[in-house]
Amino acid sequence: MLPKRVLRLPLERRLSPATEQPITSARRLHICSERLIIVALSLWLAGCNNQQPATHGLPAPEVTVSKPDQKEVVNWNEFTGRTAAVKLVTVTPRVSGYIVNIPFKEGDIVHKGDLLFQIDPRPYQDAYEQAVGQLQQAQANQQLQDVTFERQQRLRETGVIAKEDYDTALSNKNQAAAQVVSAQAARNSAQLNLEFTHVTSPIDGRVSHQLVNIGNLVQADSTRLTTIVSIDPIYAYFSVDELAALSYQRLIREGKVASSQDGKVPVYLQLQDETGFPHEGTIDFSDNAFDSSTGTLLIRGSFPNSDGFLTPGNFVRVRVASSPKYDALLVADRAIGTDQDQSFVYVVDSKNIARLRHIKTGQLAEGLRVVKSGLQPDDVVIINGIIKVRPDSPMRPQQGAMEQFSSNDISMPLISSQSSASHAGAER
Repeated sequence: MLPKRVLRLPLERRLSPATEQPITSARRLHICSERLIIVALSLWLAGCNNQQPATHGLPAPEVTVSKPDQKEVVNWNEFTGRTAAVKLVTVTPRVSGYIVNIPFKEGDIVHKGDLLFQIDPRPYQDAYEQAVGQLQQAQANQQLQDVTFERQQRLRETGVIAKEDYDTALSNKNQAAAQVVSAQAARNSAQLNLEFTHVTSPIDGRVSHQLVNIGNLVQADSTRLTTIVSIDPIYAYFSVDELAALSYQRLIREGKVASSQDGKVPVYLQLQDETGFPHEGTIDFSDNAFDSSTGTLLIRGSFPNSDGFLTPGNFVRVRVASSPKYDALLVADRAIGTDQDQSFVYVVDSKNIARLRHIKTGQLAEGLRVVKSGLQPDDVVIINGIIKVRPDSPMRPQQGAMEQFSSNDISMPLISSQSSASHAGAER
């Protein structure tokens, strides 16, 4: 602003700084013109400072609205884990020998009793036949000793032979019987060794790759041939933190959820590329102590896997109910904004004015977010177009459905009230 008062001097007595001569009439006229321009400019600037900001009549933005969904929901705890086979067998030979045949195909589904490896059976066939021959000799000798003993026993009754001869015949009979038993055991052992040359699958499952080739010498009970894992059912092991375990135990004590000892606790599993938790099983085991190094309790769920889609070693997420069923209000995640540590939604009142409403949120349920407090069932929530909303401004609401904007298809990130205000300032 220019000073309101200007020091005025008589024009007739003012001298020019350069010439120190009296000012002429033309010069006096020029100075007056400059003063008038300065006064006019000062008045214009003062008017600009007091001018009200111009308002623009922007049309009310169009938004999609819906009332909160009301459903019976359950809270969930989610954990990470790994799948594991119910049965895992490392196949090793029970006799030594050379591999002469490998009839299975790597990665195939095999059944109990299917031939996997064939060890050269000829040495064991000869040993078996030798044991059979020895058994037959022992049986023939037993027959002879039995007949001899019967004869000696009749003679002893008539008093023809001495007691010593009778005792010898009895001993020979008993020794022959023992030899038969020993020969039978040797025959059975040779038969087992012959059978063990056929290395078969001990379980139903999927076989891995072969670790030896035809012609290799394998040693009994030491050489690894392959591995087999069972398919159906399959386990999933996961660790539960101590707070979650204690909360669950309290729910069991209060009778609000079932105990894992009853075998009725459902658990749901999700693979890395899956949406939701499509695999349902039951908890069948919980460890008897917490791991002191991690503060977690090991839990195991059993899941049906008839198609073999679940593979041992899969990284999975599992979820277990952490509350009984209860009625809740649900809104879409994209309708929720954040302001520092507070969540909020915009509701439209009866005059189509957007009102900011702070809420407390819970977990996701069927793609929608549980609202614990701050919202009423009859509130009309803005679920699409929240980025265009300014608090206490008129809206053009269009009716929509909350399920259209579930979290399974979120295309817009959550916004904050500060970003809304910034956008509103940009529009102004």
